[in-house]
Amino acid sequence: MPRHGVLLAGAVFGLAVIAPLHADAQDWTRREFPLAPPNSNDNFVAPYFDGFHQNTDGTYTMSFGFMNRNDSELIEIPLGADNFIEPAEFDGDQPTSFPTVRYSGFGGPRERGTFGVVVPADFEGDVWWTLTTDGYTTRVPGRLESPGRLIKGAYELGTSPMARGSLRPIIRFTEGAPDSYGIVGVQHPDQFTTAVGEPIEVQFWALDRGERELGYVNMTLWKHQGPVPGLIAFESLVEAPPARQGRSARGGGAAAVGRAGRGGRRGGPGPVAIGRSVRIPTEGAAANIGHFKATFDTPGDYVIRIRIDSFSNRDSAPGNQCCWSNGYVRVRVNE
Repeated sequence: MPRHGVLLAGAVFGLAVIAPLHADAQDWTRREFPLAPPNSNDNFVAPYFDGFHQNTDGTYTMSFGFMNRNDSELIEIPLGADNFIEPAEFDGDQPTSFPTVRYSGFGGPRERGTFGVVVPADFEGDVWWTLTTDGYTTRVPGRLESPGRLIKGAYELGTSPMARGSLRPIIRFTEGAPDSYGIVGVQHPDQFTTAVGEPIEVQFWALDRGERELGYVNMTLWKHQGPVPGLIAFESLVEAPPARQGRSARGGGAAAVGRAGRGGRRGGPGPVAIGRSVRIPTEGAAANIGHFKATFDTPGDYVIRIRIDSFSNRDSAPGNQCCWSNGYVRVRVNE
């Protein structure tokens, strides 16, 4: 059966919406009017191409994210026919778990830069990410060239310091390892193995690298990949930062209370929800150390994404495409 496509173009992304094969399973408003306000639930998740930047070796990193159009309903799509990237050589690092998020300002309901695809310096063509939610397919091309009459370089992301000097922070899994930062980030050198109900414990180092007075960064934990409907219970082991003198810290930065991805810059050990931020101290014995436990309720292979950000600085926010870095932890959970 032929598919009929609708193209939505934005300033820094292109999103192609393809009509579903099984229309009777879909809400008619989203089939007939893709730009209509979304319903509060039973909506789809859309992939987004955030842009690209050139690496020091001449290769390019394409940044991808997503938008879950629901108010609160989690969408999970396993890798495979409903969640894949083409060309196939770039397939496999994309998320399978898509929570709702809501950032203030330009951030909105999109989670940006959840993973990156590195392409060669001479790469030509597009990198397509396709997602199908209950038979409704959306796909987006990642590309280095601006199509049509868009300004050349419209997709290019900046890597220079922001207005007040913020840059993507450093994350590393061993104390003496080289600094890693950016969307592609760094993967933990080991795969953890555990059993259902038995927690793993992860420690890492995270530091600000802005060209200004250095400050603190925040840790946010996400289920990046894993079996459906496997849940991860996170417990922060980060020590509470010392109390600040004078005026209170600027609360929340680019985030605020509410769904995943919003606020809750909390201190001290304790349970922490997916997408909620924890401030990492910069002083004392636990300075610049991120530390957490993760417990799983379903066997299978998981990937945890650690997002380290400096969103509490006024020139750093998700909608500005700055400033965060990713770390990934692979976990095999047995029964």
